[in-house]
Amino acid sequence: MQANRYLMFAGLLLLGSSAAFAQAPDPPEDIWRPSGAAKPIPNPSPLLVPPPVDLSPPAATIATPSPLTTMPMPQVAEQPDVMKQIEILSKQIETQQKMIQLLRDQMQNLPGGSDAQAVRSAQRDLELSHAIDNIVEHQDSMERYGPNLPAQVKELFLPSGNSETPLTIAGALAVGYSAFQSKAGAFYYGEFSPDFFVKLNDWILLEAEIGIGSGGAVSNTFLQADFIAADWLTIIGGKFVAPIGFYNERLNNPWINKLPGDAGGSAPLPWLQVLPATQILGLQARGSFYLGKSPFKLEYAGYFGNGLNFTPAPTDPGGIPTLNELSNLEGMTSTDVNVTGSLAFGGRLGLWYPEAGLEIGLSGLYNGPYVAGFTDSLALWAADVNYHKGDWDVRAEYGMTHQQTQGFLPVGIIRQGVWAQIAYRPRDLEARFLRNTEFVYRFGYNDFAGIDPTKFDPATLPFGTPVDEPVQRFQHEFGINYYFYPRMVLKFAYQVNIEPTFPLHDNQFMTELAWGW
Repeated sequence: MQANRYLMFAGLLLLGSSAAFAQAPDPPEDIWRPSGAAKPIPNPSPLLVPPPVDLSPPAATIATPSPLTTMPMPQVAEQPDVMKQIEILSKQIETQQKMIQLLRDQMQNLPGGSDAQAVRSAQRDLELSHAIDNIVEHQDSMERYGPNLPAQVKELFLPSGNSETPLTIAGALAVGYSAFQSKAGAFYYGEFSPDFFVKLNDWILLEAEIGIGSGGAVSNTFLQADFIAADWLTIIGGKFVAPIGFYNERLNNPWINKLPGDAGGSAPLPWLQVLPATQILGLQARGSFYLGKSPFKLEYAGYFGNGLNFTPAPTDPGGIPTLNELSNLEGMTSTDVNVTGSLAFGGRLGLWYPEAGLEIGLSGLYNGPYVAGFTDSLALWAADVNYHKGDWDVRAEYGMTHQQTQGFLPVGIIRQGVWAQIAYRPRDLEARFLRNTEFVYRFGYNDFAGIDPTKFDPATLPFGTPVDEPVQRFQHEFGINYYFYPRMVLKFAYQVNIEPTFPLHDNQFMTELAWGW
C-alpha cells in the first residue's frame, strides 16, 4: 500500500508537470549562445518537452491476489527510481520557470518593443509631415517667384516683361607684319571690328559690325535686321555680306581664316581680282531644311539690292573709265550708293552632309550697269567644296566673272580663278605644343582675258600691292599656326607668287596675331 501511495503521488506530479510543459514556451536559444551574440526570439522547440513517463506499475510489482497470500509484498527496490524521476522533473520545472522569466525580460528590452515602436512611428510621421510641408512650400515659391536665378536672367521670366534688351558684343582684332620680296617689311594694323547683336524678341535680331581701320577710319561691314519667319526662313533687311561662294561670308574673319588675311595681297587669289568680296544693301531671304528623312540638308539664299558700281575719275575724258579703273574689281565693291540706278540679283544653294562634314555650293550674281550713263553689266558664278571634320579642314572654290566693256574697250573682260586649301591640326596628341599647332597649305591660280598688263598706266596704278594686279598668277602659300586658345591664333606664312608672262617678284612673308573676342 505504501508503494501504491508513492505511485499515485508521482502520477499527480507528472500530470502537473505535463500541464506546465504544455503552457510554458521553450527557452530562448541565447541561453546556450556565447555572450555578445545576437539574441533572436526563439521558437518553441519540441526538444525541451520531457519524454512521457509510464505511470503504470511494472507487471512484477503488482501481484495478483492469491488465495495463499492475503497481502502482496511491495517491490522496495523500485522506489528509488521513482524518486529520482520526480527529482528530475522538479529541476526541469524550475529551469522552465527561469527560462520563461528570462524570455519576458528579453522581450521587454528589445528595441522593437511596443513602447519604442510607438515612439519611432510617431517620429517618422512627424518627419514625413515636415518633408511634405517643405515640398509644398517650395512648389508654391517656384510658382510665385520663379526659379532661383541671377537678377539679370530672372527679368526674362517676368510676366510683365522687362525694359532691357539682350545685347551680345563680339568681334575681332588683327595686327601683323608683312614683307615683300621687293620691298622693306613693316608692321600693319589689320582691323578692330566689334560686332553687336541685339535680340529684340524671339523673332527679331539686329546685327551690326563696325570696322575701325588704321588712322581711325570707321566703316560698317554689315548692318542688318533679321526677321525669323519660320525655322526654315529668315528675312534680312539692310547691308549684309553677299553670299557669294563660301569664303566671303564664312571664312573672311581673321581668327577663322587659316592664313593671314588682313595684310595687303593676303586673301585667296580669286578674292582679289575675280570674285568681289562685297556687301549688298538690300533684302535677302535665306534658310535651310533637311530633304525629307535623308541625312542631307539644303540651304539657300536669295537677294537683291544695289549693284556694284563706281564713278570714273573727273579727269577721264567723256566720263569713260580707263583700263586701270576697269581692271580694278576692288574699286567697285561698295553698294552703299547706287549711282547707276540698277539692281543686283543673286543667290546661293548649298547641299550639306553634316554627319560627314561635307558641303558643296553654287553661287550666282547678275549686276546691271556699273558705270553711270552706260549699259555694260557684269555677271559671275562660283562653286565651292568644303570639308571639315576631326583634325582636317579642306576648302576649294572656283569663280568666273564676265564683265562687259563694249562701251570702253574693244573686248570684254573675263576673270577666272581657283583656290584650294588643306589644314591639319593633330588635336589628339598628348604634347600641348603640338596639339595646338596647325599646318596649312594653299594653292591659288588667276587668269584674265581682255586685260593687257603692259597697257597699265604706271603713274595711276590703283592696286595696293603687286599681288593685287590682275595678271596670270600661280600662288603657293605655306603656313604654321599656333592656337593659344580656340579664338586666338598666331599665324606665320610664306607666299610664293609666280607670274609666267609678267614677273613681279612679289613673294611675301607674313605673320599675324588674330583674336576673336
